[in-house]
Amino acid sequence: MILGIQENIARFMGWSDKLQITIAEKAGFCSGVNRALYHLLDQAEKKGGGSTLGPLVHNEEVVQHLNQHNVNAVSEPEDVKGSFLAIRTHGITPEILNKIEQLENVEIIDLTCPRVKMVQKVASELNEKGYHIIVFGNAQHPEVQGLIGWAGSNVTVVSALEELEEIEIESPSGLIAQTTSDPEQYEQVKKLYKEKDPDGNTYNTLCPETKLRQKEVTKLAQRAEALVVVGSASSANTRALYDCCRQLKPSCRITNAGELDHSFFKQFNNIAVTAGASTPPWTIKEVVESMESMENENMDIANEEQESQEEKESEHEESQVQRDEQEDSNEEILDFEVDVKVAQVGEQVTGKVARVTGEEVYVDIGAKSEATLPAAEVHLEEGKALSDIFTPEDDIEVTVLDIDEQEGNVVVSHKRLASDKRLQELEEAFNSQEILEGTVKQVVNAGLVVDLGAGNEGFMPGSLVDIKFIPDFKEFESQALQFKVQEFDREKRKLILSRKKIMEEEASKKREETLRALETGSTITGTVKRLTNFGAFVDVGGIDGLVHISELSWERVGHPSEVLKNGQEVEVKVLEVIPEKERISLSIRKIQPDPWSKAVEELESDQFITGKVTRLVNFGAFIEIKPGVEGLAHISQLAEYHVKHPSEILTEGEEVEVKILEIKPKAKRISLSLKDARGVMADVNNTQADDAENGNVTLGDVFGSLFNNQESYQEEAEEETPEESEEGTDKEGDQG
Repeated sequence: MILGIQENIARFMGWSDKLQITIAEKAGFCSGVNRALYHLLDQAEKKGGGSTLGPLVHNEEVVQHLNQHNVNAVSEPEDVKGSFLAIRTHGITPEILNKIEQLENVEIIDLTCPRVKMVQKVASELNEKGYHIIVFGNAQHPEVQGLIGWAGSNVTVVSALEELEEIEIESPSGLIAQTTSDPEQYEQVKKLYKEKDPDGNTYNTLCPETKLRQKEVTKLAQRAEALVVVGSASSANTRALYDCCRQLKPSCRITNAGELDHSFFKQFNNIAVTAGASTPPWTIKEVVESMESMENENMDIANEEQESQEEKESEHEESQVQRDEQEDSNEEILDFEVDVKVAQVGEQVTGKVARVTGEEVYVDIGAKSEATLPAAEVHLEEGKALSDIFTPEDDIEVTVLDIDEQEGNVVVSHKRLASDKRLQELEEAFNSQEILEGTVKQVVNAGLVVDLGAGNEGFMPGSLVDIKFIPDFKEFESQALQFKVQEFDREKRKLILSRKKIMEEEASKKREETLRALETGSTITGTVKRLTNFGAFVDVGGIDGLVHISELSWERVGHPSEVLKNGQEVEVKVLEVIPEKERISLSIRKIQPDPWSKAVEELESDQFITGKVTRLVNFGAFIEIKPGVEGLAHISQLAEYHVKHPSEILTEGEEVEVKILEIKPKAKRISLSLKDARGVMADVNNTQADDAENGNVTLGDVFGSLFNNQESYQEEAEEETPEESEEGTDKEGDQG
């Protein structure tokens, strides 16, 4: 009978058999992260500490581990602390690399993942060839932001098939991917890309670790009932791994052992554990040990229930024997209570406040005399008296500290029990993530010490005080702050508090409201928050929207800083809102007049016009002929002879005469010719020279600077080598 009860309890608790835990072989650090971390720790030990430019990897446990070894993450190179500055595994842009190389007395340690370096090299080579580069990945991820720097100005980032469908791909083009992208999604993107540009080049830049881990969990899922993924929510490879697991078996993702959910684990007896490539081994170990501990706790509960059942059965039998004896003897049994209760040292008792003085509180706990509660055993806030807390006839709980049996004196404590009770309240607030309030008791270099009441204190690290950087915490001294308990350890009475979490949740709520309120096509006012190579981020009500560099102006913009500055208020038009991705696309040029509308009216084919060379590419030169209106002079239209590259005869910023060959208003494309314009100018010059010989005009009146330009052009033609002349003849023959 007892065995059956135990089995039922165990089955109810979810542990009918011993829990089996399988750990994936590829769980945790990949080789690149492992190499980077331990090389960094070794350097920190030898050189006394240093900094990383941004977190080494997307994992809070690793960042904290590095902090303990005097290696801190900084956001800007000039903020470096220590003897070295390490480039994190995600890599950086060439501009930032050049910037940190200028630092004095600081050693640079490059920990960029080898595969990321390979992708950067591919992007750089494509950029040099004038390719339109398509990057599949998260535009906000530091690896992708670094790739954008290597890819140059003609780069487009897409994170989904839908985004790729909407863009126009300029040929020649190439497709690369963020190394931690999902392999299946990349295959779909690659297929659509080849449909849009059959001649485009694709590159296998994905890290094999992601695919190998997904294959492994697919095998584990055949035997396991559930899957656990350990890793940070901010890690791209962890998210990809978790998405794969969810499609196979019931799954959960946790950052560390503190996030284990008992209600999830008690349902299964066979669980497989894996982890993202940036998850440290000690975190995986703690998770597995905690899962095993949960099993033991549940079996202890089952044993206690069994013992309780046995005691009840024994008591029932004894009671029945007494009743039988009473009936047999017909003796009267008298019930009575002991007149005096005897308290024991360490016992927690409830009493009633009898009297309150300046130094003591007298409490009736049912003993022969009143118990004494000294002021030293009460948590009194500064400026408070005992009478402010206790009133006669109040019921209070106290702990018995000492008993003098001869004198009959009993000394009790209120603060010990109150402290434990408050600690219990704090634990419940931690579990429910309730918002609490406390007063800053002390400001230290690392953060704030907060009074939590009843003698309990919590620590709020500087990184959890605010969502923005706070240079000096003195402003918070003696201030009442709201917070959430982020970490709780009862045994060590350790509480880590976070005010930042509340602010992030409020900001998230505000972002959601903004996303719901924004309408595509509407014009709103925002504030420029950040400028990057690929555009400007504008705050439009608690959330940043992106004005891509192509949407800043109708004219070509080399860098957003040419037209905007941080803190500037601007009017923008909402192009697209994707609430689930918190993505907003904005435009500044769409609220400005389209220069093409006017240009189409003023320009016509066969017209000669002066323009400025804005950009040279392998296949020709882009020339601005009206503000915001560019045309393309194909390389075959640059000269009568063969030109290997436009830079042989043109420079960016140079003004040239061109002939308009064709205008396509809908496509907003204009084809131009330099060689036709130069041929006409040469004919005009010859005619004017004939007129001058006849005495009609002087050469100085006619030529001006044109004479010098023509002379220079003739000199360049005369300097052609025989080989170049032959190539030019062949080229002209081909065109003819």
